[in-house]
Formats: sequence, C-alpha cells, structure tokens
Amino acid sequence: MTILILGVRIVIKLIGNKPISKTIKIFLVVVLTYIFLWTIFLYKSGLTTNNFGEDVCFDDWCATILSYDKFEKIGDQNSLGQFIVLTIKMTNRARGIDQKPSEPRVHIIDEKGNSWGVSPVGQNAFENLKGYQIPLDQKLELNQSLQTKLVFDIPKTATNLKAVIEEGPFITNLLLQEDKNVFELK
Repeated sequence: MTILILGVRIVIKLIGNKPISKTIKIFLVVVLTYIFLWTIFLYKSGLTTNNFGEDVCFDDWCATILSYDKFEKIGDQNSLGQFIVLTIKMTNRARGIDQKPSEPRVHIIDEKGNSWGVSPVGQNAFENLKGYQIPLDQKLELNQSLQTKLVFDIPKTATNLKAVIEEGPFITNLLLQEDKNVFELK
C-alpha cells in the first residue's frame, strides 16, 4: 500500500511539474527494505512436518493428507516412474458461511527441490477406474468435510518425498515467507 501511495505521489508531482527526487528516494528505500526483508524471510523459512490427519489451515479452509499409496500402474496406464495417490480431506471451519478456497494446490517435492503437480494422465486413469474425484477448490458447506484423491507420477529416483498443501494466488509468493507444512511420504 505504501508503494502504491508513493507511486501516486510521484505521478501527481510529475503532472504538477514539481521535484520528485525526494519521493523517489523514499520509494526506493521502501522497496529495497522490503526486498531485503523478503530475502531474509525466504532463507529463514523451512519445512514443518505434519502428521497424517493433522490439518493445515488457511483461514477457515483446512486440508490434510490422510494417507498415500504407490502404484506402478493404474488400470492399463503405466507410470513414467511411480504413481503416488494421496487421500486428502478438506474441511470448512468457518463460523457461519460456506467456503471455497482460493486456488488450492498440492504438490510433491524431493530433497533436491524438484516439484511435481498432479498427473493429468494418472488422475484420468484413476477416475476411470474408481470414479470422479472432487476438485480441491470444491465449495464446502458450513462445517462440511470432503475427501478426494490426487494422483502424481514421480520418478523412482526421487528420494525423501514430501507432500505440500498450499492455498492462495501466485501473488502470495510476494508476501513474507513462512515455514511450509509438509507430509513425509516414506
């Protein structure tokens, strides 16, 4: 917000043919301070291990991983490495309204920093075999909990796998970083 206000001030001063050097200096100090703090928070943030069934909450929308299974193939579909099927439970903990999460996502990371999202091919094969799975962004009624399954295709060479649940638009990556809640897939 401060950056926006300073930006508007610069534009107003430019239109009024007034000197802007002081406002630009303040603007740069604010931006550089934020970048500095963001970098510190990024390097200080780590991974917090959650137990299966322990909720990770984003305001009133909570999710957890209940279990996982590994498969070489699902139906007739072979994996490129191994299929990992996560069972996820989502809960609305609001006090009076329905909830629809803002861009929820789950991915699997390894110790090298590689990340994998849901495999469309694996998910399709799973749903052809087991039936439709509700999406993560399903609207939840007050105090409602729903389960779904997500399929990932992970290389067999990937080690120390962890599942991460996140929520919010990509712009949230510009906020000060905090620890990520992970579920270890041993």
